[in-house]
Amino acid sequence: MFWTMTAFVVFLLLWGLTWRSQPKLAFGIVIGLVVGALSAGFIGPYQSIGDVPLWLPPLPFAVVAVGLMVYGGLAWWGLSEDADED
Repeated sequence: MFWTMTAFVVFLLLWGLTWRSQPKLAFGIVIGLVVGALSAGFIGPYQSIGDVPLWLPPLPFAVVAVGLMVYGGLAWWGLSEDADED
């Protein structure tokens, strides 16, 4: 319990420093924590590592990859629309 509270205080201090220097990053951290807390009720808890679905560990990487692919597609489509106007 001591180490849990110590880690919480350290991360809270780091988040406070982040809020002062980069508020957008700190706001993104808060959004990620809220999304993680809401999805944790649907995903877990698991009794052992063998119970964890195979798709769950790489899910964050897949979400980022798909998001970047969509963003790239929208940027490409937007740039081709700008080129057609010239």
